[in-house]
Amino acid sequence: MFFNKKVFKANLNLKVMKKTLMLIVLMLVFSVGVISAKTLIAGKIYNADFTDTISGADVMVNCNGNIQTTESLSDGAYSVTFNETGTNACNNGDTLTVSATKGNLYGSETGIIHDNAFGDWDLAIVNVPLVPEFSLIIGSLTILSAVGIFFFVRRE
Repeated sequence: MFFNKKVFKANLNLKVMKKTLMLIVLMLVFSVGVISAKTLIAGKIYNADFTDTISGADVMVNCNGNIQTTESLSDGAYSVTFNETGTNACNNGDTLTVSATKGNLYGSETGIIHDNAFGDWDLAIVNVPLVPEFSLIIGSLTILSAVGIFFFVRRE
């Protein structure tokens, strides 16, 4: 068999270059997914007995000391996103705290982030019930009543 060594060598180099270029392009495409990966935190704000949603509540989400704030929508829903990488990272297995306030109502719940719940997004769903805050006087009366009942029962 006779063949031109220069042509064969040029074709071989061209094939290697095409494969290398294809690998570089694939690496870039997959790295975009890693760079832009997000964690979605979502839920609803309810009243104390979960019979109605609370719109316009101030919501604060704390994940690893990184805080995102938002306001609940008309149906009580809220959502925030964190990056999975970098300085504000919040990803699979992390524990987060969601606190919400509206007027004299306050609620706080804890949740755990689940890996790749849909697509490349990590997800945590935390629903927060808001309960009325006790004023100082009512709180003090409650504590004194509990102590009084304790001693009354112990007396016998």
